[in-house]
Amino acid sequence: MIPLYGISNLLIALTSCAIAILVFFHGARNKTNRIWVPLAFSIAIYGFGAYMVSLSKTAEKAFFWWQIAYIGIIMIPVFFYHFVCSYLGLKRPKSIRVMYILSISYLILCWVRRDIFLGGVTLFFKDSKIFAPGYWIYPSSPFLKAFIVFGFLGTAIISHIDMFRGYQKANSLLVRNQIKYFVVGTLTGFIGGGTSFLPCFNISFYPVLNICVVIYPIITSYTIFRYRLMELSIVITRTTIFIAVYSLLLGLPVAIGIGLREWLISILGNNWWVVPSGLITVAATTGPFIYVYFQRKAEERLLKEQRRYQEVLKRAAQGMPRIRNLSQLLNFCVEIIIENVRISHAAIYLFDNKRGQFLLKENRNLPKKLPGYIKENNDLISWLKNYPEPLVYEEVKRRAEDTRQTTFNRLEHHMRALSASLIVPAFLEDNLIGILLLGSKRSGQTYTPEDLNIFSVISSQLAMAIENAQLYENIEAEVKKRTQELVDVQKQLVQAEKLATMGTLAGGVAHEINNPLTAILTNTQMLLATKEYDLESLQMIEEAAKRCKNIVQKLMTYAKKPLDTNPDSIVDMRKVLQTSISFLKFQLEQENIEITVDISSEGKYLLKGNSNELEQVITNLLLNAKDAIKKIRKNGKIIVELSETDNMVKLAIKDDGVGIPQGILSKIFDPFFTTKEIGKGLGLGLSICQAIIDKHNGKILVDTEINKGSTFTVLIPRLKQVNPLSSQTTFG
Repeated sequence: MIPLYGISNLLIALTSCAIAILVFFHGARNKTNRIWVPLAFSIAIYGFGAYMVSLSKTAEKAFFWWQIAYIGIIMIPVFFYHFVCSYLGLKRPKSIRVMYILSISYLILCWVRRDIFLGGVTLFFKDSKIFAPGYWIYPSSPFLKAFIVFGFLGTAIISHIDMFRGYQKANSLLVRNQIKYFVVGTLTGFIGGGTSFLPCFNISFYPVLNICVVIYPIITSYTIFRYRLMELSIVITRTTIFIAVYSLLLGLPVAIGIGLREWLISILGNNWWVVPSGLITVAATTGPFIYVYFQRKAEERLLKEQRRYQEVLKRAAQGMPRIRNLSQLLNFCVEIIIENVRISHAAIYLFDNKRGQFLLKENRNLPKKLPGYIKENNDLISWLKNYPEPLVYEEVKRRAEDTRQTTFNRLEHHMRALSASLIVPAFLEDNLIGILLLGSKRSGQTYTPEDLNIFSVISSQLAMAIENAQLYENIEAEVKKRTQELVDVQKQLVQAEKLATMGTLAGGVAHEINNPLTAILTNTQMLLATKEYDLESLQMIEEAAKRCKNIVQKLMTYAKKPLDTNPDSIVDMRKVLQTSISFLKFQLEQENIEITVDISSEGKYLLKGNSNELEQVITNLLLNAKDAIKKIRKNGKIIVELSETDNMVKLAIKDDGVGIPQGILSKIFDPFFTTKEIGKGLGLGLSICQAIIDKHNGKILVDTEINKGSTFTVLIPRLKQVNPLSSQTTFG
C-alpha cells in the first residue's frame, strides 16, 4: 500500500526547514523575515511529526509524535497572522499579543493534559486497499475541535482577507505581485493541510491533498525568485546548486562502494575501498569547479535580462561625458534607463546655485505632477548628503515600520510624495549636484544590489557629464558674448573707415557741389537784380539744386550705418558699381585719373548681399588704386571690369600705380597695417573689404608688379535664377 501521507509530510518537513534556514542566515536583519523563520520551522515540525506518526507501529508512539506535530500546528496560525500584519504594516499589537498567549497556553495544556486537550488516537483506513493505514487523533476533545475551527481555520481566513485587502490597496506592482503569488501558495498549503483534520471529526477521508502543502514552498520560492519577497533568490540558487552538485559527486562514490562492494572485493580484495575513496577524492577536487560552472550558468539564466540592461547602462555611462548639451544629456539618461530597465517613470533634479534648490530638469511618464523643486534643507537631501548611497523605497518603508524612527518615516513620506521606488544621488567630489528618481520596474521585480551598483556608476558618470555640459554651455555663452562684442567692434571699425574715407572724399565732394551752388547763386542774384521772372534761370537753379541733393544723398547713403536687423537682399552688382563710380568720378577727374568701366552686356550680375557694404568695398579699392597711382605719377588710369562665370560674379580693379612689394603682400589684409603716411589712413580699408567679402562667401585675389600696378579681383557667388513669385533663390 502507498504511504502517501508519510511521504508528503517528509517533503513538507525538508522544504520548509530549508527555507527557514536560508531566511535565518541571510535575511534575519528584516523584521518580517524574522517572523517568517518560526513560521517555516513550525510547518517543518508539523511535517516531521506527522511523518514519524506514519512510521509508528503502536498507538503510544503515534500519540507522542502527534504531540510533536501539534507544536507546529498550534503555532502556525499565530506566526502566519503576525507575518501578514508585519508585511502589510498593520498595527495590531494587542490582538497579536492575545493570540500568542492563547496559542502558547493551549500548547502547554496539550502536553500537561493531552487526554483532555488532544484526546486519544485510533487507527484509520485499516481496510483501505490503496493507502497505508495510520493513527489519527481520536475525535473526542471539544477543545481540539474548537482550536481547529477557530484557531487554525479562522485565523487563516482572517489573514487571507487582510492579504486580499492589502492587494487592493497596494500602489506598487511589485507588492501586488508578491501578495498575489504568496496568497496562492499559502491558500494551497492551508487547504491541503486542512484535510489532515478530517479524521478528527470522524470523517473517513484519506488526506491525499496533504501533498498540496509541498506546493506552498515551491510557490513561495518562485515568489522569492521572481519578486524577491525576502531578497533570497541568489542565495537559494547557490544553495540548491551546492546541495545538488555535492550530493551527486559525494553520493555517487558512496553508492558505488555499497552497491559494488562484493564485486570490488572479488577483484581488489581487502583494498576494495581504494576505488570509492579515489572517487571521493576526485569528486572533492572537481566539485568546486563544477559548482562554479553550474552556478555561473544558473545565474546567467536567472539574471539574463538584468545582465543585458546592466551592460547597456555601462556602455551608456561611458558615452555620457561626450554629450555636451545639458538638455540632450538628461534626455538621453532618462530615455536609456526607461527603455532598457523598463521602469514606469523617471526624473532628474539638478542643484541650482542661484536659487539654492534642486530643480526638476527632466522627466518621463510621471504618474502625477511632481514638485518643481526640492529645498536644499529637505530631510531627503540631508540624508543623501550624509549617506551617499541609493535609497530603495521598500527598504526605507520597512525600516520605518521596524524601527519607528521619525527619520525613516520622513524619508518614506518624501519618497512616496515623489513616487520614487529608487533615488540615486549624483555626487561630484563631495558635492551633491543632482538626484536620479526612478519608478518601479514594469516587470514587478525589485532593484537588486547589482542594479544599485550600476546606477551608482551611472550617477557618478552623469555628475561628470553634467559638469562638462554646464562648463561647455558657459564657455559657449561666453564665446557668443565675445563674438557679439567682436561683431560690434567690427561694425564700429567699418563705420570708422567709412568716415575716414569720407574725409578723403570731402575735397572732391566740395568741388563737385561748388559748381552747382555757384550756378544757383549767380542765377538767384540775376533774378533779384532784374526783379523779373526768367524761366530759363529758374530751370538752371532747379537742375543745380537737384544735382547738389543727389550728391548729398549719395554721401549720406555711403556714410550711414546699416541696421543689424536689415536682412541681405538680392543685389544687382552692375548698379552697385555704377553708383560707386558716379560717386567718385568727379574726384578722380580732379586728380587726373582716367577710369574705364567694362561691363559685359550678357550678365545679370545678381547676388545675395548688402549693397551698402559692397559699395564700401568698391570705394575703398578705387581710392587705394588712386593713391597707388599718385605715388609715382601725376596722372594714371584705372580699369574696372565686371563679368560672370558659371558660379561667380567677378569684379576686377586694375591700376598702373606703384604696386605692392612681395615682402608685405601677405600683410595687406591685416587690420591696422598701412603703407601710407601717418594721418593718411587707419590701415583698415583692405581688412574691412576682406571681412565684407568673406561675409558674402566670396574672396579677394591680388596680382601685383612693382611700378607697373596691381589688380584686385573680387569673386562673389552669383544667383543662377530668381523666381519673381517666390522668395526662394538658387545659388551657384
